[in-house]
Amino acid sequence: TDAGVHAEAYIANFRTTSSIPCDRIPLAVNTRLPDDIVVIKATEVPQQFNAIGSCLRKEYTYRIYNSRLGNAFYVNRAWFYPRHLNEAIMQQAAGHFVGTHIRTVFYFDIARTGDLIECRVCADGFLYNMVRAMVGTVVYAAEGKLAPEDIPAILDSGNRTLAGPTVPPGGLYMTNLWYEECVL
Repeated sequence: TDAGVHAEAYIANFRTTSSIPCDRIPLAVNTRLPDDIVVIKATEVPQQFNAIGSCLRKEYTYRIYNSRLGNAFYVNRAWFYPRHLNEAIMQQAAGHFVGTHIRTVFYFDIARTGDLIECRVCADGFLYNMVRAMVGTVVYAAEGKLAPEDIPAILDSGNRTLAGPTVPPGGLYMTNLWYEECVL
């Protein structure tokens, strides 16, 4: 993932001639990794499998801590946004991203639990900063800086400057990956 972005789900693949059994690889690898990276499972996959090229869909979740006061537990884990955001307007705006616009977006769902807003986006692939720009755009809609109905014209124009800002990376998480092969 990009710098500052988190991964709750991540798949990597490698070839090895090691005699370590698959179920023991996480224990062996984790002793060499930094504390903020943990391998939880190793699976043998077909030779042609490629973690990047074989991925059919990805889901990212962007978290916004929407409260007048910050929360130390969310520093670099959610975007602190002190002005109230209307998640219904954000969802209305998010719906306009669903469909094929260079990439196919399968869903863009907004949900609030207390002060935490989660923006969950699933697509067949993502362009650089795509989710962060999409979230910035739905936040702009919630702020009244553009109408949700403006989004199709913005997408059709291809002019990135008409959309909202690219929000900070700390709130972004890779949360799910889909493959034909059963690897998760």
